[in-house]
Amino acid sequence: MLALGVSTTTPSPSRVTPMLRQYFEMKNRVPDAILLYRMGDFYEMFFDDAKDAAPLLGIALTARHKDSDIEAPMCGVPHHSVDHHVARLVAAGRKVAICDQVEDARAAKGLVRRDITRVVTPGTVLDPESLVPDAPCYLAALTRAEPDWGVAFLDLSTGRFHAGLVPALRIGDALALFRPREILLAEGQEAPEFAAAVSRRGAAWWEEASRGEAHAGLPAAGRTAAGAALAYARQMRPGALLHVGAPQPLAFGEQMGLDAAAIATLELFESSDGSSARSLFAILDRTRTPLGARALREALCHPSRDPVELTARWDAVEELVRRRDDAETLQEQLARVGDLERRFARVAVGTAGPREVAALAAGLEAVPAVLAAAGAFAALRFRALCERVPDTADCVARIASTLSPEPPVLASAGGVIRDGADAELDQLRALRRGAQQALLAIEAEERKRSGISGVRVRFNRVFGYSLEVSNAHKEKVPADWIRKQSLANAERFITPALKELEEKILTAEDRIAAIENRLYAGLLADLAQAGERVAATADAVAQLDVAASLAENAASGRWVRPELSKTPCLSIVEGRHPLVERLRREEPFIPNDCDLATDRRILLVTGPNMGGKSTYLRQVATIVLLAQAGSFVPASRVRLSPIDRIFTRVGAADYLSRGESTFMVEMLESASILSQATPASLVILDEVGRGTSTFDGLSIAWALLEYLHDAPGKGAFVLFATHYHELTEIALVKPAVVNATMAVKELEGRVLFLRKVVPGAADRSYGIHVAELAGLPPEVTDRAREVLSNLEKQELDVQGAPVLARRQGESAGSGQFLLFSAEEELALDKLRAVDVDQMTPVAALSLLATLQDRLKGKTGEKPAKPQPLSGKPER
Repeated sequence: MLALGVSTTTPSPSRVTPMLRQYFEMKNRVPDAILLYRMGDFYEMFFDDAKDAAPLLGIALTARHKDSDIEAPMCGVPHHSVDHHVARLVAAGRKVAICDQVEDARAAKGLVRRDITRVVTPGTVLDPESLVPDAPCYLAALTRAEPDWGVAFLDLSTGRFHAGLVPALRIGDALALFRPREILLAEGQEAPEFAAAVSRRGAAWWEEASRGEAHAGLPAAGRTAAGAALAYARQMRPGALLHVGAPQPLAFGEQMGLDAAAIATLELFESSDGSSARSLFAILDRTRTPLGARALREALCHPSRDPVELTARWDAVEELVRRRDDAETLQEQLARVGDLERRFARVAVGTAGPREVAALAAGLEAVPAVLAAAGAFAALRFRALCERVPDTADCVARIASTLSPEPPVLASAGGVIRDGADAELDQLRALRRGAQQALLAIEAEERKRSGISGVRVRFNRVFGYSLEVSNAHKEKVPADWIRKQSLANAERFITPALKELEEKILTAEDRIAAIENRLYAGLLADLAQAGERVAATADAVAQLDVAASLAENAASGRWVRPELSKTPCLSIVEGRHPLVERLRREEPFIPNDCDLATDRRILLVTGPNMGGKSTYLRQVATIVLLAQAGSFVPASRVRLSPIDRIFTRVGAADYLSRGESTFMVEMLESASILSQATPASLVILDEVGRGTSTFDGLSIAWALLEYLHDAPGKGAFVLFATHYHELTEIALVKPAVVNATMAVKELEGRVLFLRKVVPGAADRSYGIHVAELAGLPPEVTDRAREVLSNLEKQELDVQGAPVLARRQGESAGSGQFLLFSAEEELALDKLRAVDVDQMTPVAALSLLATLQDRLKGKTGEKPAKPQPLSGKPER
C-alpha cells in the first residue's frame, strides 16, 4: 500500500552496484521520506537524504563511491539505536521509511533481499522515544464541505478517534484544541486559513476512504475524513489497527468552546515565554499515570457545560478532598498501572517488545486493586467508573503463561518464551543445553589427544564452530583435523565429531528462534483482540486519576467547590490566579471579587499600569475554566451558570507574513468575538483600541462596548480593561456597565500598587512611574511629566492642538512652557472681563478691532517681551 513515485533528486545511473540499484528501487517507493537502508549492523542514508539527515542527527557526512560510477554522500546510525534517531527526524517534521533485511544473510544467494517494513510520520509514531507521555499525538484529516469542514482526529498511539463536522469559523479552534502533529488535506482543496499547518496533500487516502468503513452516525464529510485518516494510518503502518475503534462524534456545541487565543492567553499548556513547566496544566498535573495526564489535558481542552456531569465530578473531588488517607491509597494503586493505552497500541500493531508486553500485564494486574480503592468511596461517579471496567484477567494469564519471567527488550534476542509453554521448544532447549556440555567435552578430549593445552572451541556466525590453535602450536595439530580458517595469529580447525554436533546445534537454534517468533506473534495477535476491553479499562483508570489529581490540588491549595446557578451569573469571592499564586511565592497573592449578573454584566476595569488588571481578567476566566473542567477553584466562594465559550483579546501580535498589522489582528479578533458571542459567553477584552490614534481607539472601544450592551442576542459577561479613562462615562448611559479600578496608594512621592479591585474609576495610569521602574533615564521621565502636565491642563495652540513642543531656544532642562506673549495675555484678560450680554453690536465690533490692532502691534507701543509661564511637573 506504500505510495509509489519517482525520485527527482536522487540520481539513478545505469551503471551502479546491485546494492545501489536495490536502494533506488526502495527510495522510489517513498520519495518524500528519508530512507534508512539496513546494511549489516547499520542503517545507512544516501544522497539528499544523507545531506538532510546528517545535520539533524548531528552525525558526520561521508561518501561511498567504490565500484560505482557515481559518488554517493552517505551517513549512518547503529541498528540498535535506530528508534532514537528516527524520533529526532520525526520531531523535526520529517517522514522516515525503514528498509530492513527480510532474508537470512546465510541463505541469501547474491544480494540480501530487503523491503520497507514501516514508515513513520509525525502523526503516526508509536515509538516511546517519539512521543510525549502526557500529550496526545493526533493525525488530522480535513475535507471541505461548505459551509463546514469534515474533520477527523486519530491518535494512533492510543487508539483515540474523533470525527464529525466543524463550522468553518471553528476549524481553527479545533486544530488549536487537538494540536495535531500532522494534517492531511485532499489534493486540490485549499485552506488558506491554516495552509502553513498542512503537511500532507493527496488523493490516494481519500479514494481509499470512499471504499472503507461506513462509520455510521457521522455526517458524510465526517465519514470521509475518518476514512482518510484510517487509510493513511494503514499505509504508514501496514496491517490491522485493532486498537482503533469507531470514531467518537465531535461535540463542539456540547462543551465549552476555547479558541487558540484563549488557550494562549490562559497559558493552558505553555506560558507566555513558551515554557510548558509554567503552564496551568503543569501546576494541575498530579496524576500518577501518563494516561491520566492525557485525560487531564483533555478535560482542560473540553470543559463540560452539562450540570449533571459537573455535579458528578465535583462530588467525586469533594469526597477525595474530605478523605485524604483513602485518596492517597487510591493514588498509590494508580501509580502501578502505567500507560495501558500506548503499550496496548504497540501490541495491537505488532511492534511491542517482550518487556512492554510484560509491563502491560503488570498494569492490567494492578487494576483490581485500583477498583477496590475507588470502591471505598460513595460518590456515584466512582461507582459508574468502576462498573465500566471489564475483566482482563485472561489477558494477564495469557501473558504469564507465555512470556519468560524476565523477558529481553527485543524479541529477536531470544529467551522470550517461558519454559513449559511449548513441548517442542522445551526439547530443543534441552538439546541446546546438552550440546553445550558436549562442546566442552570435545574441547577437553582434543586438548588431551593433541597435547595442546591452549585449544579452545570458538564460534563465528559465518564459519560456525571450530577448534582454535595459536600459530606457535599448529605443528602439533593431529592429522585428522581439517583446516577451516586462518587468522593472523592462529588457525581454526574442524573435526568430524565437532561438525556433526554443529549441525545439531545450529538446527536447534534455528528451530528455537522460529518457534519463539511464532509463539510471540501468536501472543500479540491474541492480545490484540482485547482492544475494546483494554480501552474501557484505560479510560476508567484515567478518569479516576484525574479526579485524584484535582482533589490533591484542591486540598493543598485551599480551593473550594463551585456552585451552579440556574440564572445567569458569575460570582467570585476572593478569587486568586492559580498560576501567579503558585509561581510567585515571594509575596502574598491579593484576592479579588467579581460579581456579574444580567443587570450588571459588563465590568469596565481601569487603573494603573502594573496594577494587576490583566492578571485579574485572566484570573476570572481561569477560575471559570477550572470549574467547568470538573475542578475545585482558588477562591472563597464561586457561583456560576455554565459558560458556553471563553473569548479573549489580550496582548499585541501581528502577522506580517499575511500583511496584517498589530491593530488589524486586534480588530479581526474583536470582530470574531462580536459575531460569535452569546448571552452564555465570557468575553475578556484587554486594551482594545490601543493600536491606533487615541481618538480612533477610544471611539472604537466605546462603540464596541455599546454593541455588547445593546445588540440583540449578545448579552455576554464582559470584563473590559482599559486606560481610556473617558470610557468610564459609558456607565452613566448603559445600566449594565459597572466601573471598577485597581487601587493605588501614593506615599511620599512613591506609588504603591495594592492589586485590589475596588468600585469606581481611575483618573490616572501612572505610566511614567512604571517607566521609572523600568529604568528610563531621568531626563526622559522628567520631560514626560512636563508634557503630561500640559496635556492635563488642556493648554492648546491657536489651532486647538495640545502645546507639546518648546519654543525655539528653550533649554531642555528648564521645565518652562512659553505659551503667550504679554500683549496676548492682555488681550485675553480684556476678553475675559467683557460682559457680552451688556454690549451693543457696535461696541462689540469696536472691541474686536481694538484687540486685533493690539495683537498686530499697531498701538504704537513697543510689544512686551514674552514672559514664561511656570510649568512645574506634577508630583
